[in-house]
Amino acid sequence: MGCPKYGLNINPSKTQILMNKYVTRSDIDILNTRIEISQKVKYLGRTFADDGSLTEEVARRIRAGWAAFNAIRRELLQSPQKTRIRLLTTTVIPAMTYGCETWTSKEADTKRLQRAVSNMFEIAGCDPPDMEKQVLRRKLKWAGHVSRMKYDRWAKIVSEWDPRGSARPRGRPPKRWADDIKDSIKIFIHNEALRGNLGHGRRRIGILEARRAWSTVGRDRVTWRSLVRSIQDGN
Repeated sequence: MGCPKYGLNINPSKTQILMNKYVTRSDIDILNTRIEISQKVKYLGRTFADDGSLTEEVARRIRAGWAAFNAIRRELLQSPQKTRIRLLTTTVIPAMTYGCETWTSKEADTKRLQRAVSNMFEIAGCDPPDMEKQVLRRKLKWAGHVSRMKYDRWAKIVSEWDPRGSARPRGRPPKRWADDIKDSIKIFIHNEALRGNLGHGRRRIGILEARRAWSTVGRDRVTWRSLVRSIQDGN
């Protein structure tokens, strides 16, 4: 093992292995200890599942949201509505959307998140936000940041990496992280075209190229901010 050479020590009892279905499973021993192969692993506040699902992570986010809500519940219910909305937006929503920039969420996951948020805001007497837009807006902000990174950054490498290296299997393909981003860009282009705001020349070409690569338009801060704002405004 090369870790001690660089001053790194591994505790086998605290180490777990997460494998997806594309990896040939085999036993791994470190320091004469068999490492546990888990179906889900918690790392840096996020739960990762071997099948890539978000079911457990969304459940954790909902629990975190209720914990944040109950921590301020007494003060919340005694505050004016404007203050209540601000408290919920700055405490509960961040707890429920932590790490959502990397989510590939299904409709069922979004509905569960929305139901929980709606219940909290109903107790507080406020109108709930659209959680699908909340998650998408955060995801788009992160995608724009990644698209402007240098090519040697790990976040950019893994975002554009094709881990399978082969054709997809038959049937409906699994949803990819970038699918929501591509769909948002298509809708944005369509709406901008209806408004006659696509412009001409280099700017127009840059927007249209985004149909083929989401990172193309992400390099243009002005255009990307307009895209994020369109999600925020509900357009």
